[in-house]
Amino acid sequence: MKKSNRAFTLIELIAVLVIMAILALIVTPLVMNIIRKARISADKRSVDVYGRSIELAIAGYLLDTGKFPTEVSQLTIEYSGNQVVCSTTQINTDSSVYLAGCTVAGRSVDNYTYGSDKTPQAPTYTAYQVGDQVTYNNVDYYVIKDSDTTEESVTLLKEEPLSVAEVNQFGAGHVNRYTYDSVGTAYNSNGYGGMAYYTSETCGNVNNTWVSTGCKTDYASSEIKYVVDAWKTAKAPAATEVRLISKDEIETERKEYDPCGGCGAVATGDFAKYNWMYNNNYWYWTNTPYTDSSSSVWRVNHFGELGSFSVYGDFDGVVRPVITISKSNISNTGN
Repeated sequence: MKKSNRAFTLIELIAVLVIMAILALIVTPLVMNIIRKARISADKRSVDVYGRSIELAIAGYLLDTGKFPTEVSQLTIEYSGNQVVCSTTQINTDSSVYLAGCTVAGRSVDNYTYGSDKTPQAPTYTAYQVGDQVTYNNVDYYVIKDSDTTEESVTLLKEEPLSVAEVNQFGAGHVNRYTYDSVGTAYNSNGYGGMAYYTSETCGNVNNTWVSTGCKTDYASSEIKYVVDAWKTAKAPAATEVRLISKDEIETERKEYDPCGGCGAVATGDFAKYNWMYNNNYWYWTNTPYTDSSSSVWRVNHFGELGSFSVYGDFDGVVRPVITISKSNISNTGN
């Protein structure tokens, strides 16, 4: 019988090569993808192992020192895997760790994190607008500084000045007791409690003799401050600060606007929103001395303008405290 030794033809050989090339094109990406996924999975495990190593180091630090670590650099971390570097390595207050933006041996571990970000969220607070009416401890105020949700405190101007009864109560032994307008008086003609800017009883008419040695512009040691501080203790105990309004605060919000050339009329139009800063019934003191005079201070008159008045030559100012207080202590009563 004759044996056949037939070989592959060129066409058959080419066909085999084409099939092998096609298979390579199909299989190679699959294999590479499997390898890539295996590498990513291994890198994630490296991050996890590194995170657990940090948590163990935190526990050891607490046992050794009795203190909570604030930085990773304080810890001795026992980890022998591939080098892990994270852009965010955060120690939470419950001793857990949060890792983000990590690389393993220089390879990025895309969007993979370890643990949870337990950073306390910054609290937000009510944002009041200048001129808003609020109430604290049954006393009404106007907002003079705020409009920020990140601020816990707000600065308020008392809606009405201290009454005669309040001045009698909180200024006992520290203010003159005239029931008529007189230099250094504790009251004004409209029935509100007021007093000149003085630092002793020796300012004004003392036994029918004019005495001015106590007439000064030092608010820090004035009788007004004594009354304001005593009023704070009784009426605004939660306030962190109680004082008189400053000239700058008045100018910032109200500007200097005279609607009718000094007639005392209430402002209208765009300026009407600042009417709460003054009142037709009274003038009130600021805590700012007049720079051109050693015996005068700034005061807000009944139509809203600021003016310099002698502490011993004018006496009709009243006391309208400003307080700084946490927003949690107040309630909003509208605009």
